[in-house]
Amino acid sequence: MMRRNSLNIALGALVIGIFAGIAGGLLYAWRIDPRVETDIRPAQLNEEGRAKYLVALSLAYSRDRDLLRAAERLNEIGVDWTALAAAACDLAGSGYASTNTGLTAISAMVSLAASQGATGCASLLLPGETPTPGGATATATLHPTATFTPVATKTPTEVPTPTLTLPPVVLPTPVGEFTITLQESLCNAELQNMILVSVRDANDRGLPGMAVEVLWGDGRETFYTGLKPEEDAGYADFTMTPGTLYQVALPGLSDRTRRLEAGNCTTANGSTALASYRVVFKRARAN
Repeated sequence: MMRRNSLNIALGALVIGIFAGIAGGLLYAWRIDPRVETDIRPAQLNEEGRAKYLVALSLAYSRDRDLLRAAERLNEIGVDWTALAAAACDLAGSGYASTNTGLTAISAMVSLAASQGATGCASLLLPGETPTPGGATATATLHPTATFTPVATKTPTEVPTPTLTLPPVVLPTPVGEFTITLQESLCNAELQNMILVSVRDANDRGLPGMAVEVLWGDGRETFYTGLKPEEDAGYADFTMTPGTLYQVALPGLSDRTRRLEAGNCTTANGSTALASYRVVFKRARAN
């Protein structure tokens, strides 16, 4: 009888030891030293990771203006332009929008989505983000047959290649006495970080004394043509702050330009400079 009791005690101790070992192993693996996944595909990201990925690709687009790369990255995560605008809306309504860094990121998402005609509530929630017609300069269509399913393992899978359609630049529909006939970016080491404005009459002559309004975030400033007659009677310029999005208009006389971003660009010889922009307003008809 004593021998049987000893055997039962030994078996009980063994069972307790096994369960204690399992519990200890789980505690160590889950709490003390959990495994951190570092080599995962975008489609495997959780909701928080996907939001961070969308912020990152939007900020990258705001710097390099590479629409093809932005479309490829959206395809990798299985998000279209409308979903990008919706994600910006979610962030704009959260505490993420309470900092300048968050506002900059959300503004980049809004700008990228709006370039393809997708808008959401973020355009109304963010200060200074009033949508204007005709802001798109190109159209990118994500792969129409691609189906994105989150991958359960880290087994490599093929990411569909996006199909892009890049038509010519579409200028805004005129809404006033003047139309915007040119909006172009410049990358020149000798001319950096400027918005160069020219206001012309119907016969293409420069018009002095014309008020030009530049808007950004929650700020605006008015300057006038004709102060540098050595350039042209209708010439005026404005110095930008890097990392800021601007729009230019003739107040009450024209539509606004698309958003012009002050940031780095690469010159023809491969050096880095700060981008500038040239904008031309022309009177639609002779008075």
